[in-house]
Parts: sequence; C-alpha cells; structure tokens
Amino acid sequence: MLKPLMTAALLAVVPLAQAQVEVVDSEPEHTGQSEEAGGSATGNFQSELFFQLQTLQREVQQLRGMVEEQAYELQKLKQQRMDDYLDLDKRIGALSGGGESNADLDAGPRGRNSSDEERLSETQKYRDAYQLLRDRDIEEAINAFEEYLDEYPEGNFAGNSHYWLGEIYLLNEDLEQAQTWFERLLDDFPDDRKRADAQYKLGRVYHQQGNTQEAQALLEDVASGTSDASRLARQYLEENF
Repeated sequence: MLKPLMTAALLAVVPLAQAQVEVVDSEPEHTGQSEEAGGSATGNFQSELFFQLQTLQREVQQLRGMVEEQAYELQKLKQQRMDDYLDLDKRIGALSGGGESNADLDAGPRGRNSSDEERLSETQKYRDAYQLLRDRDIEEAINAFEEYLDEYPEGNFAGNSHYWLGEIYLLNEDLEQAQTWFERLLDDFPDDRKRADAQYKLGRVYHQQGNTQEAQALLEDVASGTSDASRLARQYLEENF
C-alpha cells in the first residue's frame, strides 16, 4: 500500500520539475533579445548624432563664408566713405585757398536781370553757406544752402548749392537725399559747370542702391569726357563693373 502511494507522488513531482526547468531555460533567450534591441537603438542614436554633427559643421562653414563676404563688402563701403570724406575735405580745403571758391563766386548771371545790390546780396548769402561748409559746420551748411535756394531757386549759385547738398548727404550715407539733389542739378541746370561731378556721384549713388544698369550707363557717359570726374568714373567702372 505504501509503495503505490510513493510511486504516485513521484510521478506527480516529475512534471512539476520539468515545468520549472522549462521556465528557467526560457529566461536567457529573452535577455538576449533585449540586449540586441538595446544595441540597435544605441547604434541608431550614434548615427543620428553623427549626421547632425556633420550638418552643423556644414552650416558653420556656410555662416563663416557669409561673414567673410559681408566683412569684405563692409570694408569696401568704409573705404568708399573714406574716399568721399577725403574728396569732400579736399574740396572744402580748396575753398580757403581761394581756388574753387573764386571760380564759383565769379559765376555770371543765368539770364535774369538783377541789380548790383541784389547780386551782392545773393553772393553774400552763398559765401555764408560756403563758409559754414569750410568750417565743417555741416548741419548749418545744409540749412544755409537750402535757404539760399529758397530765396534764389534759379540764382547764379543754384547749381553749386545743389551739388554741395548732394555731396554732404552722400557723405552722411543718406542716399535718397543725395540722389534728389544730384538729379535736380542735372535736370534743372544741364549746362552747369558741376554737371560732370554730379553725374559721377549720382552714378555711385545708383550703384550703391543696386540700380546697376543706370549706374553703369551714367558712369560710362562721364568716363567718355576729359574732366577729373571722368578719370574717377573710369576708375570706378574698372573696380566695380
């Protein structure tokens, strides 16, 4: 009786042990799959990180190139502004030397009748504006030239006043105002002695504004002459077109 009972108990234990063994054997297979998945995720992350790093490096190179190009353009603009300043300073200096100022102040009447007294009054008003410019009192010089033009819109020195106002605004990098005064001179006083100078400066204004075709046409027209402005126009065309 005892023997059959022991046999039955043993038979009941064997399947339970087999079941436990099977469960234990399945655990290493599951761990291996997790490690494989983790390794794949790490590889993908590293690849993505490398791609992003390459992209950033390319963008940094592009930005560096843009900065260098802008720095070059800025240097050109600074040099042009310095050239304008030196040119204006030289012209202002000529006023105190009597060269250009005497030529300007000896300008004859423009076909209108005026008494000697009126002519002297006009000349003095223009002299006052000139003096302010020579003294580098730029804001007051602008006001004085504009007041002269308000009183003598077709006066003996109207063309010169337009030119100097254009020069001053160009030096101050106010391209719209510079364009306005140079264009007025060319439109209203086509035979003025400042015409070639105004054409050259207006050509430069157009070029800085991005109006390349009009700038080139105007500068080529000036360059065909023999004045000092013609020489400057030829040089500007060689450097920029």
